[in-house]
Amino acid sequence: MDAWDGLERSEETMAINCQRVWRDVSDYIDDELSPAQRPAFDRHFAECRNCAALLDGMLNVIAICRDERVLAPPDGFHERLYQRLEKETKETKSSRRTFLAWTFAAAAAVPLAFAAFSAGKFVLRGHDAQTPASAPDMGEGPDTVAISEDHDDKIYHVPGCPHLIGKAKLLAVKEAIREGYTPDAYCIAKAKPKKTG
Repeated sequence: MDAWDGLERSEETMAINCQRVWRDVSDYIDDELSPAQRPAFDRHFAECRNCAALLDGMLNVIAICRDERVLAPPDGFHERLYQRLEKETKETKSSRRTFLAWTFAAAAAVPLAFAAFSAGKFVLRGHDAQTPASAPDMGEGPDTVAISEDHDDKIYHVPGCPHLIGKAKLLAVKEAIREGYTPDAYCIAKAKPKKTG
């Protein structure tokens, strides 16, 4: 295809189709068509009612947009706009401050939790750490265990264990386990009978 896509040449005049007009009507209005194209567009607008209406409509829109009176904001618009922007800015700053406060609080909680966790390790350093898999078999431990009536830690101990906090209550091992208690690794391991052999 050549640069004159949509143009049909006759010996004396150029005819132009509606699609070409619709595509290049802005160039016609802005006077950016070549000298050979402009007369063809003029003839087409004179003969085609649809394309003439398109051109008139576009010229009307351009005239309306250029008229400052048509697009002028109503009285007091600027003052109301500035007041609303100021209000929105204050609310945004307030919510941003709240967000930052919560962020800083959460950031401060992380080191505190780490410190508490580390302190727990130092306090319980005397205990022999055992994983649940290495915990003593209940068949080899005591038949009766002690739980704290005053402290809700859900750990059972050998009766008389110095690690038991609060008033001791004696239970059967199976009953303590059924109630959700777990063994204190230190005292149960000490109470486990040594195998001879």
